[in-house]
Amino acid sequence: MLRNDKFVAGLFTIYMLVYVSLLQGEGTRDYAFLMLLFSPLLFACMLFVILKYGKFSGQELGDNEFGYQDKTKDELDVF
Repeated sequence: MLRNDKFVAGLFTIYMLVYVSLLQGEGTRDYAFLMLLFSPLLFACMLFVILKYGKFSGQELGDNEFGYQDKTKDELDVF
């Protein structure tokens, strides 16, 4: 369960949404402060799981692709 990168990212997102909602109340700011203290540790754990177990499903760049260095300004059509 904790090796699933999407689950861990969703769990951390829910954690941060609870944190933001606790900031809105006057009596819950102490709980929000405690959550703030733990958030860097949870973020580091999420980052570790994503980097270790995450799978890239996009298209790989070829050997001839170097960002936009191989395109002229006319081909990019943004200048």
